Amino acid sequence: MLKFGKNIKLFLLDGEVNGRWICELSNWTGKAYKIPRNLLKECAQRSELQGPGIYFLFGLQEDGDPIIYIGESENLYERLIYHLKLKDYWNECIALFSKDDYLNKAHIKYLEHSFYTLAKEAKRYLVKNENVPTKSAISEAEEAELQEFIHNARIIIGTLGHKSFEPITICNDNSEKYYFERSKGQGGKGVGMVTSEGFVVFKGAYVKPEMLPSANKWVNDLRKKNSDKIIDSYTTEDILFSSPSAASAFLCGGTSNGLIEWKNIEGIELKKAQE
Repeated sequence: MLKFGKNIKLFLLDGEVNGRWICELSNWTGKAYKIPRNLLKECAQRSELQGPGIYFLFGLQEDGDPIIYIGESENLYERLIYHLKLKDYWNECIALFSKDDYLNKAHIKYLEHSFYTLAKEAKRYLVKNENVPTKSAISEAEEAELQEFIHNARIIIGTLGHKSFEPITICNDNSEKYYFERSKGQGGKGVGMVTSEGFVVFKGAYVKPEMLPSANKWVNDLRKKNSDKIIDSYTTEDILFSSPSAASAFLCGGTSNGLIEWKNIEGIELKKAQE
């Protein structure tokens, strides 16, 4: 058994990190299984997976961006086996259920709709659901309990390696902002900040339409990957990049040293500001 802090417990069913995991949270009736696609059939005898719950299928697009499918079932194992046969884009799943058999059909439909909404709002993963899940009508007391379930489940899912339901960034007054702007001929202008995951460019940044001669395949791929987030040369949402240089290259359409070109309000380069 592995422990993360005082509250999260992880069990490696197969004795290795690439195998199946069970994850629990202290004082919570929920429980999660993380199952690699190739080990799903090994779960046939796991009685906990024969009941109702919600599940998430995770995979990657051809360009490396993550994919998620969100579903519910009154028999998790049977439903996952169904997806094993018909859906080839996923490589692992997370199944969530209640240890005290609290969840019923209305509850899991409510959870499915809630997680679908959170994933769409977070905009981290491509949501593969073709239709918006139906939201069940439940009592206020049930809704309060399920919202607590969702809160704890997000902690578990994040611990298991997926931030699919977490917003990219929450800017606050204590976060230092950095500014990028090249001359008119070079183009590109935006505001961003350093986060624990990379560098975020805020909504409303100007993206130079024409690519510069210095643009290579990497820069072109950045533009293509985020083309749906640009309207009339301005970004329509916050965008997370792996580095400050990737962020500034995206804006100007050519190679860029982001550690030098991003500057704080006082005009100090990012590299020096972080020394």
